[in-house]
Amino acid sequence: MKILSYLYLFFTLLFLQGCGYKLIHEKELNAIDERLAQLQGSMPRDISQDLETKLNEKNEKLQFIFLNALNEQNKTIETLSQGISKLTKSLKNLKSRKKTQTKKPPQVEKIIPVSENKLIVGSIEKVHIYPSDFIMNARIDTGAETSSIHANDIERFERDGKRWVRFTLFDEKTNKTETLERKVVRGVKIIQSSLENDYERRVVVTLEITIGDKKELSEFTLTNREHMQYPILIGRNVLQDLIIVDVSEKYIAPLKLDEEDKFKK
Repeated sequence: MKILSYLYLFFTLLFLQGCGYKLIHEKELNAIDERLAQLQGSMPRDISQDLETKLNEKNEKLQFIFLNALNEQNKTIETLSQGISKLTKSLKNLKSRKKTQTKKPPQVEKIIPVSENKLIVGSIEKVHIYPSDFIMNARIDTGAETSSIHANDIERFERDGKRWVRFTLFDEKTNKTETLERKVVRGVKIIQSSLENDYERRVVVTLEITIGDKKELSEFTLTNREHMQYPILIGRNVLQDLIIVDVSEKYIAPLKLDEEDKFKK
């Protein structure tokens, strides 16, 4: 029983010393060492030598196990370190690539809203004027409230107590003229800083036109547009609820005339 007690005490001390845990204060360890020395001195010599041999063998085995475990732990740490090093290099390369890459402006696809009931037109379109066979270039202007058309020889008169106007349209391509008479819808005052009185009085009439595949009866002011590039200006009163304008395009709404219109053309 004494030998087993000695072995248990030695193995406990070796385990605590090998693992590096200081569970016993230094004074207690010194007292245990003294006690072990006394016990070893009181033991028979042959038993003491045999016990020391066995303890040395156990100590060697424990050291071997501990060293193997330590080596495995070192291998694991080395593998993790290599993985961290590779990951760090990859992150650095990724950051350097992002810095060298030039930022390209995002490509925005031009989207034009399409509706079955609406016509898409450009900033300039062909317009057919009834009842003439004139087909003229028209400026599409979303900033203008009312459409206008170039007219010559504007003459106001009365018919059956109503205000009427007689005017002449001119086709630059064919050099043809056509005189029309229309009932005056109303009069408007157009403010222009270039005029002597800062405004111009115009009469408003209704004209039937075709733009694209849309035939509309709309209001037009009569004015002299000789100084303008286009004889017709299409404003919001024609565009509203019927036409969508793509200002970056021109002539994207080809005229679709009926048989009567084609004959006149």
